[in-house]
Amino acid sequence: MYRAFTPPAIAELLGIDLEADHPVGLILHGCYDMPAATQRWRDRLANARVARKAFNVVIGRHGDATVWYVPVLGAPLAAFAVHGACALGARSVVQIGSFGSTRRNLEVGDLLLVTGAGRGDAVSDWYLPAGEPATADESLNERVRAALRARGVPWHEGTVFTTPAFLAETWDDVVRWEQEGYAGVEMEAATTFAVAKHFGVPAVALIYLLDNLIAERHLLDNTLPERERVQQARELVQEIALQVVTGAA
Repeated sequence: MYRAFTPPAIAELLGIDLEADHPVGLILHGCYDMPAATQRWRDRLANARVARKAFNVVIGRHGDATVWYVPVLGAPLAAFAVHGACALGARSVVQIGSFGSTRRNLEVGDLLLVTGAGRGDAVSDWYLPAGEPATADESLNERVRAALRARGVPWHEGTVFTTPAFLAETWDDVVRWEQEGYAGVEMEAATTFAVAKHFGVPAVALIYLLDNLIAERHLLDNTLPERERVQQARELVQEIALQVVTGAA
């Protein structure tokens, strides 16, 4: 069935040109305001356009490389994007976006290089055997580290728990995730890693702290300086993602 879709069928599903639009890399952005993010990247990439049958798949050029940028919210959209890009020849996937902290030494705006993700997303179950960890590609992680070092930017590393339901988590969930050793919680990483691994494509996730959950604060509690740090972090991870996916090509 759909698992057996060939590249021409996926290209037809998206409404793109198989030869001209296949990506060297995918930037997957976990975010809430997908229409605004889509427009920003239409302006950012050269010769950019949106796939005819997928409102959030931005196809553009950076240097000599064709890059896809896809904003998503949650595992199903992430799987659709990663599956499509990898099937069409993407050589790397970089996930960016935000997370909620379940580690006490992190501050709003801090960067986290994700080494692995707890599989609470359900979608990864369709791509990885039960019990197999969803992990980032270490060689691609090292590319991200090099990009961060070159900019003199500090970062943290650790695992996250991928949840399928943004508004469902409770304080007990946050405490449990802290006790289980997760640095934070987000909605796409386990899916990204699982789907990319299924295709043999390296994937990483570089995300920034949006809400300090373990300090019993949520995103609506953020101060103006914290919101400014978030904006700076958001721009930085986008720059690094573009560098890494085109460099990996």
